[in-house]
Amino acid sequence: MTLTHTGKHPDFINIAKQFDYLNHFEVAVGFFGEDDALLLTIVRANEYGADIKPKKHDYLYVPYKKENGKTGFYKLKEVHIPARPFIKNAWKANEEKYKKMVLDGLTDIANGKITGRGLLNKIGSECVSDIRDAAIDLKNPPNAPLTIANKGSENPLVDTGELERKVTYKIIKA
Repeated sequence: MTLTHTGKHPDFINIAKQFDYLNHFEVAVGFFGEDDALLLTIVRANEYGADIKPKKHDYLYVPYKKENGKTGFYKLKEVHIPARPFIKNAWKANEEKYKKMVLDGLTDIANGKITGRGLLNKIGSECVSDIRDAAIDLKNPPNAPLTIANKGSENPLVDTGELERKVTYKIIKA
């Protein structure tokens, strides 16, 4: 950490307050259940994979569009969703960048350029952007042909854009 000398004395009391803030708060990034439980289920199924089996009947009824524009249904015993770990991929691809952001942020706090809350907001925004990019960039494993036909898209995690819009961050007590 390098302190920049500006000709005036550092405000050690404020620096201590900002570091104390960082000892009591952290940034959580991802999808939060209180916002949309169904979306959280979808995120979990895609991040880790899932096997979906019927609960009350012998088959799952999966809709598809017929050539005449009407809806038909496939009867399936189960559906396998392969793991598409876009959150884990974003973390792994950017871990060193996040470490540098923290170290640079601590220096900026010591130099009076940013607050502890400002640093957490900066890190949160960057992580959200990286998770969005990872979801958009993910191509493998590809969608099943039925899924492509229903969604109209080959990108496994992009359909309506809801997934990308709902990733967010919160500053929470540590």
